[in-house]
Amino acid sequence: MFGRKATVGVALAAGCMMFAVCAFAQDDAADKDVLRGHMNTLYGPVGLITVPTAYVTSTHNVDFGMDFAKDKSVSGNYGIVSGVDVGAAFIDRNGGSGRTFGNAKVNIIPANFKGFELGIGVIDVADTWDRTSYAIASADFATPEYLEKHVIGVRLHAGFGNGLFREKLIGGAELVLNKKFAVIGEYNGFDTNFALRYVHDKSFRLQAGVQGHSLFAATTYGLTF
Repeated sequence: MFGRKATVGVALAAGCMMFAVCAFAQDDAADKDVLRGHMNTLYGPVGLITVPTAYVTSTHNVDFGMDFAKDKSVSGNYGIVSGVDVGAAFIDRNGGSGRTFGNAKVNIIPANFKGFELGIGVIDVADTWDRTSYAIASADFATPEYLEKHVIGVRLHAGFGNGLFREKLIGGAELVLNKKFAVIGEYNGFDTNFALRYVHDKSFRLQAGVQGHSLFAATTYGLTF
């Protein structure tokens, strides 16, 4: 296996190559769609519960998040340009000292692959705890137009991460019940977690469930500048 620093380099290089060979654009319609229900994860990046997804914070938006679990966190992500966000999170670790993570993610939408997106990112850039690089694919199996007329849709996420994700396959699924509610499940390399997500509107989102065999609650609030 590659070491952590080598894997970070490979991930960043892959990101640059993908920029060069793929036609990509930030999916503005999807960004505006509350069905995406962007949530900040425990470690900071936009995602499920602890696992990032391919999605990023919308351009010129800030997503503020709080996670109340065995470990607690406060986070923020900013969409600096189309398809790229950067952020930071403070993690209050149970039984350990607090750590501040910097993170960054690139969202790539390959040409001719409707509903499929790729995310390449780094968590804990400064290696204050465990620098982590990851790549993850996200796919919609029901378009927002379908969900406008029907009750259930499915969104799947699958990828690989080192560091915090222990060089394991990671991923999860979202069962979208309607515009407001979704059932979330994920595997982060060592735990299987579940949550119920509530999307009040584009700005305010909540979710609660089981994380690391303990109950948790989280909230994310989005602002546009």
